[in-house]
Amino acid sequence: MSSDIKFLTVEDVAEMLQVTRTTIYNLKKKGLPFIKLGKNIRFDQDEVVAWVKSNSRTDGDD
Repeated sequence: MSSDIKFLTVEDVAEMLQVTRTTIYNLKKKGLPFIKLGKNIRFDQDEVVAWVKSNSRTDGDD
């Protein structure tokens, strides 16, 4: 594992995406990749960015 991997908390991801913590938990249920370390949830920053980009929509997509 490379030392340049950045693991984020729920709060970090919420701030990064400018959404609430609840939204992050909902996105996690919809497939946002996460890592569970004991009772702690962490997110790989690169995976979060890639997931958001791959799940983005354009106007009219519902």
